Amino acid sequence: MRVQNKSTYWVVFELLWRDYFKFFAKKYGDRIFYLSGTVGKRYNGGNERKWGMDPKQIQAWKDGMTGYPLVDANMRELKATGFMSNRGRQNVCSFLTIDMNMDWRYGGDYFEE
Repeated sequence: MRVQNKSTYWVVFELLWRDYFKFFAKKYGDRIFYLSGTVGKRYNGGNERKWGMDPKQIQAWKDGMTGYPLVDANMRELKATGFMSNRGRQNVCSFLTIDMNMDWRYGGDYFEE
């Protein structure tokens, strides 16, 4: 594929990712939301990670009250304006799952509200 400039490259790149995930979801259906993921338990026992489920921590994340300025600013912007940048979504979702150890589906549910 020939790309004219950096901006064109990133537009094409993002469209390819969008289409990849659209077809991935089409292929696996609601299995993408299973705790064991799309591979189920047949692959190394499935997802054996023990996710946290603390409603107070999840609410603090939603309210932008985690104590981490980057996360809090993005979550407050979302609450105030209904908008968050793509990079902001990546940051707050990574924080929810990796730093807070919360099941990513809580974040997915919140973003779909």
